[in-house]
Parts: sequence; structure tokens; C-alpha cells
Amino acid sequence: MKKFEPKFTTGSLFICSKCGQGFNSPDQAEKLKSELRTDLKKIEAHTKVRVMVSGCLGICENDQQTFAYYPNIGPAEIFTTDKNFDTAKSEIFGLVQDKIST
Repeated sequence: MKKFEPKFTTGSLFICSKCGQGFNSPDQAEKLKSELRTDLKKIEAHTKVRVMVSGCLGICENDQQTFAYYPNIGPAEIFTTDKNFDTAKSEIFGLVQDKIST
């Protein structure tokens, strides 16, 4: 077995791909991932948080997008946000910015 240090210095963000299927937006998770990565690159934080699409995260709320933040050190956190793409992107990016600054 070979051990590696995390490439991303702060943590990882997982966006549920199943949520969007529930409100007829099956590509929402991929689009969120892509745009969040672009936004992180703009603020030179793309090496701090890895953004990935995940399957079900175990929290299924009607009309909510689920995402989880896994810090390199500390407990994981799971959240939901509004299904509206712009709202979801804004709230998720805000959370990531908070995690980077702490």
C-alpha cells in the first residue's frame, strides 16, 4: 500500500447528481461542478478544494440540491440548498469561500 497526501489543501466538495433528477434537471450537478471549479480558479483557490459530482449523499429533501463538504481535517458536513441553479451555486460557493478562509 502506498500513501499520498491530499492534492487539494483544504478539502473536497461533493455535489449530489441524484437530486437534479428529482426536479427534471439531470445535468445540474455537472454544471454546478464545472462552474464552481471555474469560479475557484478565478480566485486562485482551485488547488484548495476539489469539486466533484457524487451519487446519493443520503439526504433527499424535496426541491433541494444536496452537497457535502469533506475537510482534510475535521468532520464532514452535509447541506441542502434550493434547487434553483443560481441560488444553489451562490450558496455553495459562499460556503466554500468560508471554508477556504478559516
